[in-house]
Amino acid sequence: MAVRRAFLFSSDRSTYWLCQVFGWLSMVVIEMINYSFFIVKSFSVQVLYFFLVYAIEGIILMEIYRRVILRYHLFDSSISYIWLYAFISTLIVSFIMTCITQIPLIVFIRRIDWNEWTLISMVGNTINWMRYIGVWIIIYFMYNIIQQKNTIQSEKLRAENLAKTTELELLKLQLNPHFLFNALNSIKALVTINPEQSREAIVQLSELLRFTLQYGRELLIPVHHELAEVARYLELEQMRFGKKLQVEYDIADAVRQRLIPPASLLTLAENAVKHGIAKQTDPGMIRISITEEANELVKIQVINPGIYDVSNHRGIGLQHLAKRLEEVYQGRAIFHIHQQGSQVSAILCIP
Repeated sequence: MAVRRAFLFSSDRSTYWLCQVFGWLSMVVIEMINYSFFIVKSFSVQVLYFFLVYAIEGIILMEIYRRVILRYHLFDSSISYIWLYAFISTLIVSFIMTCITQIPLIVFIRRIDWNEWTLISMVGNTINWMRYIGVWIIIYFMYNIIQQKNTIQSEKLRAENLAKTTELELLKLQLNPHFLFNALNSIKALVTINPEQSREAIVQLSELLRFTLQYGRELLIPVHHELAEVARYLELEQMRFGKKLQVEYDIADAVRQRLIPPASLLTLAENAVKHGIAKQTDPGMIRISITEEANELVKIQVINPGIYDVSNHRGIGLQHLAKRLEEVYQGRAIFHIHQQGSQVSAILCIP
């Protein structure tokens, strides 16, 4: 319905009527020049009146033709059918135009020239009017076909964006239970080790859960908001691991207000604890750095002790992070994990 009515109910109606009037007046000018300079080589006011009447008849006829097209939803058909219809209707409309151009002769001259109604004469006049009717139909049809194509393309883009947005929201909803599961595992271990600290850990967890519920509604958040939650999460884990877990931050002031996908750094921090610190027997350091690189890229790097296992990269948290980056940045974000000596380095670069 939107495709079919795009032209009829758009702001281009005024442009349509301007083109109608200008086009038919151009016909008058062309025919008067042809008549005055090449046929009789003299100017005739009466002939000018006739051509002006022809122009008015043409405007009325083509408006009726346009309404018939829109009524029967022609532009919902296939391209081949549309152009076949255009060719046939050009012949028919041109013949009708040939017939109604005799009306001014009957009205003003009050006689019928039967020579104008012979088969050869009617065919010749029909072909002559096809020059103007055909151009009108070709321009009008091409405009509507282009409008239809643009509308379909816009609808397709809207549908794709809706699908991507829906997928992104589903990824966020899936990440919340994943994070909650990891956090509860930490508190479960802490309850056994230190019941007093477990109370404080529950408070920290409640703040983290508030954050995860809020970021599910947002596409991007400032870096400093994400850092605050990461610090809270790592404090929660430090209650569990004690001196075994140490944290070092290197955050450039220029990036604190930059926007990043929520829980992106938090996911990397979780991964560093789960696959790095938790598997170490000796104390380990998690280093978090966020800097601004060339081309206005924000570089997030999380380094933790351990040996990089490729299978860990297929964990649900990292999988969701990679999918969210693709949905938001369309391939412009860079994310990879590699072994760096005795440490594992996770690097995320986003626009």
